Amino acid sequence: MSDNKVNITIDNVLHSVDAGRILIEITDELGIYIPRFCYHKKLSIAANCRMCLVEVENSSNALPACATPVTDGMVIDTLSNSTKTAQQSTMEFLLINHPLDCPICDQGGECELQDLAYAYGKNNSRFDLQKLTKPNDDLGPLISTDMTRCIMCTRCTRFGSEVAGIQELGTMGRGETSNISTFIKQTVNHELSGNIIDLCPVGALNNKPYRYTDRTWEMDQIKSVSPHDCVGTNLYMHVKNNKIKRIVPMQNENINETWIADRDRFGFDGIYSEDRLTTPLIRTNGTLTNSTIEDSRRQLNAIISSLIQSNKTDKIAALISPSVSLNEQFIFSNYLSQLGIKNIDHRISQVDFSGDTLDPLFPHLNIELKTIGEMETIFVIGSDLRRETPLISHWVKKAADKGASIHFIDIALREYHFPITDYMISDTESLVENIGLVVKAAASIAKMDVPQHIQEQLNNLTEPTVTHNQIARLLFTKTNTLLLNGLVSRSHSDFSLIRSYINILASLTNSNLGELTSGANSVGAYITGCIPHRNLLGQSSEPGLNALEIASSHHDLLILYGLEIDDCLYDQLLNEALKGSKKVVVFNSFMESVINEHADIIIPINTAYESKGSFINLTGQVQNFNQELLMPNNYYSNEELLMDLVNERDLEIPNFNDFINDLESFIDQSIANRNYIKEFPVKASNSSPVVTTNTFNMYNIDPILRRSKPLQQTKESQSNT
Repeated sequence: MSDNKVNITIDNVLHSVDAGRILIEITDELGIYIPRFCYHKKLSIAANCRMCLVEVENSSNALPACATPVTDGMVIDTLSNSTKTAQQSTMEFLLINHPLDCPICDQGGECELQDLAYAYGKNNSRFDLQKLTKPNDDLGPLISTDMTRCIMCTRCTRFGSEVAGIQELGTMGRGETSNISTFIKQTVNHELSGNIIDLCPVGALNNKPYRYTDRTWEMDQIKSVSPHDCVGTNLYMHVKNNKIKRIVPMQNENINETWIADRDRFGFDGIYSEDRLTTPLIRTNGTLTNSTIEDSRRQLNAIISSLIQSNKTDKIAALISPSVSLNEQFIFSNYLSQLGIKNIDHRISQVDFSGDTLDPLFPHLNIELKTIGEMETIFVIGSDLRRETPLISHWVKKAADKGASIHFIDIALREYHFPITDYMISDTESLVENIGLVVKAAASIAKMDVPQHIQEQLNNLTEPTVTHNQIARLLFTKTNTLLLNGLVSRSHSDFSLIRSYINILASLTNSNLGELTSGANSVGAYITGCIPHRNLLGQSSEPGLNALEIASSHHDLLILYGLEIDDCLYDQLLNEALKGSKKVVVFNSFMESVINEHADIIIPINTAYESKGSFINLTGQVQNFNQELLMPNNYYSNEELLMDLVNERDLEIPNFNDFINDLESFIDQSIANRNYIKEFPVKASNSSPVVTTNTFNMYNIDPILRRSKPLQQTKESQSNT
């Protein structure tokens, strides 16, 4: 807030406000409503709709509140006849060419034009002219267009240039021939493109999959959280008759502002896939036949009992999805732990586990997400940032737009729509060395003694280049700096060494540090003990098999919970593990062909969209989702299923509420205690590269997205098929 205050009068009431602020911002804070179309607090000022005209003393004409800075002594009247006449006249002009199709418009019930026409419009039109029509563009499978409804507010075009960073839409023509369109015939493909649907104040841009399905007032609004990445984007699910009809953003200035990624908006369609699993299946005489939850549960416990009695606990292994809820992870991990089963992991996109002994209690970002936008220098290591975490890429862009220096080291040149200071492209093998050279450059700049074992490792590297030195120097000279370790690094065969280098660099430069993780709840998986070397709340345990070892072995019993073959980086190995294991039990929401071929028991579970629970995002924030969801009478939750497994064996697992009570302080202390890794992993010399057939795109990272028809029709998905 500014120390320079001025006095202004609004509707005969004196207010002391910051000098130079825009009038409409002040009236919004004071609860004084001024109508608007083009103004949006997250976008630049356009002042082209003129709906916010208000009377200002000593001004010959009404002034737009969205473009008028306040000055000392200004007198504003938002209720005068002059203001009312100006706003009514603006509305009259806007409605000259607007079609009378409100009964079939999807915007009906939440249309800003409809609301303001009722409040500021006239009952009769003075214009007896033929209405203009405008052509509609095909913007792709996600956004429908009815451009005759467009009032040229330009919110969508400003979103493209200012938020997305790519102007896919623009204003064409002049005067009455003006139109919003693509510059050349093309679709809108940005990963945040669906936000223009929310920004459009009329029915010109709409949700294409939702088109002509339901009315807004018929649906219940449920607070939820995205299950597709580690950001924890806040959502509203619009539900009718226990079916999701659409998803829109829920404002959270600390996480996602007012934006959501397209996969968060349209991904839910996958839960209504034709191969949805609804009935438990048990293999009998080589064929899967319908069963009951009770029988499938009893058979699983019977298999486990037989192996425990035969002292073959080490022949039991489990992989769990990093995107299932905290509640499920807690019960599942404790169920196996109480049975003495230690072979459990969720890190299905990681191949290097040599640094497990150096593992943090959980990977995290030690600042709030919104703080990324305030950084002066950001160094992104091994990350396809726009596709891995679109909202974090958005925050990085905000920092870049404010003048921050952005630096990348990656194995490919990727498209980013913000200024980048340095972009180092390295082959996969040289990625580690390039990161090490930045550390070496930083060590030479640092005015402190570097531990001998670290210095010896750095001495084995070549000399840093000008770019390495520049990145290191900026990390030292700037106050607010951030290192982001991405999913390309996490899937690298030398991930542990990369992580050690980055931790050492963060320690030398006093930088903030963040690790991106796969799935919506990897942090929860670490904390609940869904890893082979830790128990609940980070307690060390006798290590079991990690995810790669599980996928590389044949087991007497292999359990998959909430994941499929295509979720795993080493899909071929896991396929062979399924074939070679004596018994395979799968908890899944869908029928996958490989699972259908090799599973002995298949138990249906609900997706995150259909259940209540919690996720922990990469900043350590615990977020509950779907708490207002109304369940049908025959609803059987995943937690009930897992607790029935526990109770059938008379096991005593920790109380979940006690765990939640301890969780917040555990997370806060862990993040506040910056114990950077200053050791190097012991790398096995006989490790061999892992072969994968998976091709990454942002719409194939989990079973739900792979089945979402709108997303699979996008350019992103089509280019990878």
